[in-house]
This record gives sequence, structure tokens and C-alpha cells, in this order.
Amino acid sequence: MEEFFDVCTPEGTPTGQSVPRSQAHRLGLWHRSSHLWVINSNSQLLLQKRHPLKETDPGRWDIAVAGHLSAGQTPLEALVREAREELGLVLDPQTLQFLEARPKQYVESGFIDREWQHLFVVQWDGDLESLALQADEVTEVRWMPLAEYRIVVEAGDEHYVDRKDDWGSFSAWTRNTETD
Repeated sequence: MEEFFDVCTPEGTPTGQSVPRSQAHRLGLWHRSSHLWVINSNSQLLLQKRHPLKETDPGRWDIAVAGHLSAGQTPLEALVREAREELGLVLDPQTLQFLEARPKQYVESGFIDREWQHLFVVQWDGDLESLALQADEVTEVRWMPLAEYRIVVEAGDEHYVDRKDDWGSFSAWTRNTETD
């Protein structure tokens, strides 16, 4: 059964209309997603490698969790669901810190993904062995030192999903956290 998305305005406000995922992407309708940066106490980011058959950014390394909101879900509810589905990571919503909501568009032939992305961060010092990867979404996970990840973001390394646009809010959060 195909997933349904709540349509939103270009400003991110839900319109009350829900459509199938394929229609949202074929017609380029605005909808919402949630993204989670997971960092540990050693200043390492949790990264996942996207399955090679994914519609966007196949086979690339990405932040820990990124997924669409199903119809009727809040950004937080979707993030908790996606983390459990993709990584087997059980999150307490109270521990997630909201960074920002921002628009992003991916436009390709026959596929237009217009999203309002809701960015969150959490500190997690768990063991990668405790994760259960969803085989059709994620092929592997790893920790990467924050300083190394900054280099690949700034360089636009093709092996990684482009996170230049949301790097600023995450980077600001890390600077603020270091001084607290």
C-alpha cells in the first residue's frame, strides 16, 4: 500500500489535503520530512549508507535518519517512526532537539521532491551493534568524526548526501553545546 503525504503550502503550512507519495513527487507538491543528526559524546556523527536502489541519493552516506511524514503525523512522530524502522533505534521524543524547518527541492526528470524539512539533533552514545538496519533502506552505518564530516560537506563529496544547506543550523548547535 502506498504511503500518503499531507500536502503543504510553499511556506510549509498543511493544506488539509493528502495524496499518495507517487503523486506528490510526480506533481511536485510540497510536503514535509524529518531529519535527525545523531552525535555522540566523542563528537562523532552517526551516518547511514543509503540503499543503492533508493529514489534519491542512492548508495550515498547520509545523516542518521531522514524520512517523509506520513499523512497525519507530526515531524517528531515521523522521526521516531523512521528511526525505529530504518535503524531499530528507539528514541525518546523528549531528548530530540529541534534545529529548524527549511524548504528544499530535488528536481529530476519525472520526479520533483519539494519538502519542508524539519531538522532535529540528539546525543546518543549507543553501540552500532545494537542497531537493526532496514535492509531495503540502509546498507551500513558508521561513526564519523565531526571534523571529517565538515570537510566532506564543504567539499561537496559525491559519496555523501549534500547537507550544505542544513549544516549551518547543526554546526551552530554544536558550537552552542560546547560552550554550555
